[in-house]
Amino acid sequence: MSDTTRAAPGKNPHFERIDRAPYELGHLLKKMPADFSMFNPITADDRLIAEAAMNHATNANDILMNGLAALGNVMFVAGANGNSKVNSDDIADIGCLIRHIAVEAQFLQETEWSIREALEAHIDRAAPEVAKSKGHK
Repeated sequence: MSDTTRAAPGKNPHFERIDRAPYELGHLLKKMPADFSMFNPITADDRLIAEAAMNHATNANDILMNGLAALGNVMFVAGANGNSKVNSDDIADIGCLIRHIAVEAQFLQETEWSIREALEAHIDRAAPEVAKSKGHK
């Protein structure tokens, strides 16, 4: 398998679970300052969070690109002729791609639930105000 995932650079407490890069990336993005940019100062911890997010983004992209390339190779070999053999690294990369997509889907599902809960809380808090403004108690 062409394992290109980057190991933890030094000791960054925010860079964990490299096998779950898209999930970790999503959580790190939530922790970053809303005004994060090259122009605003950041704390040392914000820098570690940003570095971990950058490394997870790189790992996630590597898995996607390697997996898609491997899937293309396997499909080409399968369709081109019966004499070629499928490379075991390609099969492993396809497995990583499928696992990666599942982890991304898990994070998207959790994000949807989190947004739904937040919206429902806003609706619940606004309900008494709406009723009050309409003359209901």
